[in-house]
Amino acid sequence: MRTGAGNSFTFAEMYEQAHEVYMQRCLQLAKLAAGNVAPNPMVGAVLVYNGAVIAEGYHQKYGGPHAEVHCIAEALKNHPDKISASVLYVSLEPCAHFGKTPPCADLIIQHKIPKVVIGCRDSFEEVDGKGIAKLEAAGIKVIVGILEKEAIALNKAFLLFISMAVLMLL
Repeated sequence: MRTGAGNSFTFAEMYEQAHEVYMQRCLQLAKLAAGNVAPNPMVGAVLVYNGAVIAEGYHQKYGGPHAEVHCIAEALKNHPDKISASVLYVSLEPCAHFGKTPPCADLIIQHKIPKVVIGCRDSFEEVDGKGIAKLEAAGIKVIVGILEKEAIALNKAFLLFISMAVLMLL
């Protein structure tokens, strides 16, 4: 969305575009998991410090560590001093419950990441807004809905599976 004459952009437009660039990378990473994580969703994560990507991760296999875990582990190896001043981008809301792995929201809080940008909410009953609420309660700034349509489309099968499971319980 351009404003004014020529190629000028407002600060808000440039900020939004940056979010979209990093979220697009999350979606690319998530696609690497195709066929390996079902019935779980495909998720990608990117950690950005001062405009530079310092770590990436994705949910690689069912039952294994989530995207946020891989991303933060990479940052701990290469840039541990930058984590608490970075922005975490993740294509799906971080989990807030114990399943096969501990809650990703707790890991984000533990590492004092001040801002999390999320593609879309996770409609799984155990998560569904709880990850966002947990992050916000810890004082973390959360932005939701960046490339939301694309994030939902990526996990259409997962979201359909969750919806069907809920209907079967009714």
